[in-house]
Formats: sequence, structure tokens, C-alpha cells
Amino acid sequence: MVSGGFDSHTLPPCAMLWRGTPDQIMTVKLPNIPLWGARLKAQLIGLVALNSYFWAPIGKYACIPVLNCYACSLATTACPIGTITAFALLREIPYYVIGTLGMIGVAAGRLFCGWACPFGLVQDLLYRIRSPKWRLPRGANALKYALLVVLVIAVPIALGGGAQKTGADRVVKQSTGAADYCALVCPAGTLEAGVPGLVINKKIREDMSWRSWLKLGLLAAVLGLMVVSRRSFCRTLCPLGAAMALSSRASFLHLSTDQDRCTRCMACVSACPTCARAVPDGTRPKEATAECVLCLECVRGCPESEALCAKLGAKIVMTSNSHPAPAAHEGAISA
Repeated sequence: MVSGGFDSHTLPPCAMLWRGTPDQIMTVKLPNIPLWGARLKAQLIGLVALNSYFWAPIGKYACIPVLNCYACSLATTACPIGTITAFALLREIPYYVIGTLGMIGVAAGRLFCGWACPFGLVQDLLYRIRSPKWRLPRGANALKYALLVVLVIAVPIALGGGAQKTGADRVVKQSTGAADYCALVCPAGTLEAGVPGLVINKKIREDMSWRSWLKLGLLAAVLGLMVVSRRSFCRTLCPLGAAMALSSRASFLHLSTDQDRCTRCMACVSACPTCARAVPDGTRPKEATAECVLCLECVRGCPESEALCAKLGAKIVMTSNSHPAPAAHEGAISA
């Protein structure tokens, strides 16, 4: 079978891994690209900065494109998804949030997802646990867009009407019927605010509703999936990622492949945590797709000198390094 000019029978194992059937259970060992570097440091800084209450309440006016529940006692900034939902309940348009996310998306794509999101850090760490690994079908990516449209926007608009819902409305038995993403799904909110609240507050434990049990069960399932599938939450359940993807295709920060230097080794494809990269074919000037979180692991994993680079506009900000093949290196020495 030939696709994109390459015979699937002659592709290297990592390319076959990419081209396997979507529901295939995978026990193939993925390349060990170190996480403990600049990106981990940036993620840890983001974790501390976004959960250092001394920045509040001023920080609550800022919507940073990361999934970090503002209901957490230590949260510094406002959650974009929670803010959009609140405006939807009021049947108002959140111009500030839309403008902020749009400008950041055009400037840097989903860079915050790969480098600053605390829940992204949780996913990266859990995936390092040794276990069989499974690649989600690419069609599962559509689920987060459905969640954005239905549970973040449409349902709150339908059930709203000018009445601001409080945190208590979404958790305890006296719920007024909130059925938005934060109330029913968000595992980040459950992990960062719900679980600590249950531990330290006896009344919350006594007033647990079916929503609480639903979210705890969903959190356990999501954390388990993170162990076996790379960035699975980003790909399937994060409506913020879906919102950022709408503008990231026009991002000034993007990936670019030099087709003359690229050897089609597929190292970039297997390194990508969100399965955003396809076989480089030279048909697109920008290769940062809507699923790309710009973690730059593909650039770091590329063995060819300057074959793959990250650009801010026309300026190269990071490029792949040269790792000569042993035979060529030995020949140079003997010569």
C-alpha cells in the first residue's frame, strides 16, 4: 500500500506505529526523549506561579490559556473555561476572554499547553510510568470540540438566563441543576479543588451528590488513561485546547521542515506527544496543526542538522542538531 509517496512495507518501525490501526493496542517501546529539561522547568515554574495565592486577587482578572481550576484555594488566575461558562450562564459574550485567547493563539499557538499547563505536567509525569502504551484513534480528538460547544457554551446558555451559579450550586445536594463542563466533567477542578475540599471539609463529604461521585470516577479514569496514552486528556477532553486550536493554525510560532535535509526517519512523528505530526511531505509551509502543543520534542528528537525547526514568523528560534551516522564519522576519522 502506498500513501504520501511511501511504501508502508518499507517504512521504519516508528512510521508503522503511526500508520497502525487506530484501535490497536500498542506495547511498542516509544523513544525515551528526556522530559527532565527546559520544558519540565518551565512547567514547574508555571505550576508554582499559577498556584501562588499571593498574586490574587489581581491575578483573577487574567485568563491564562492553561487548565488550572480557580476554585483551588491557591489558584492565582481565572480559568478561561470557567469564565466562558459563567458568561454563557449570564447569556453574555466574554469579549475579553475571546480576545485574550485569540491573541495568544495567533502569537504562540498552543505553546502554553506544552510548556505551562499544570494538568499537562500531570500527564507528562504519569505517562513515564512503565506500562503497555495505547494510541487513541485520531477521531477521538473531535470529542473536545463537542465538549466546548455543548457543555461550555450551549447547555449553560440554555440553562442560564442571568443567574450566576455558585460553587455550591455545582457540588452539593441542593444543586440548582448546573450541567456545564465544570460541573460534570472537568478533572482538573476535581483534582485541584474537589479532592482537597473533600479531605479537609467534613460538610462537603456529607453533602456529596451524584455529581461528586461522577467527577471522582471520571478523574480516576482520566488519570489511568494518562498512564497508557500520551497527552490523552489534551487530545480528547480539554475544551480549552479546542478553543486554542481555533487560532493556533494562524500562529506566528510554527514548525517547518527542510525537505532537502529530511530523511523521513519518522523520529519527529514518534516523538510527538499529541500525534499531531504526519509524515513530512513538503506540501504545507506550516506544520503546527491544531493538535500541536509546540512542546518542540520533535525538533529535539530530529537527528538531522537543521531538517526541522521552530520559527517565530520568519526567524528560526530552535533547530534540530546534527548527529552523524557512526559509519560516516569513522570514515572521516580514518581519512
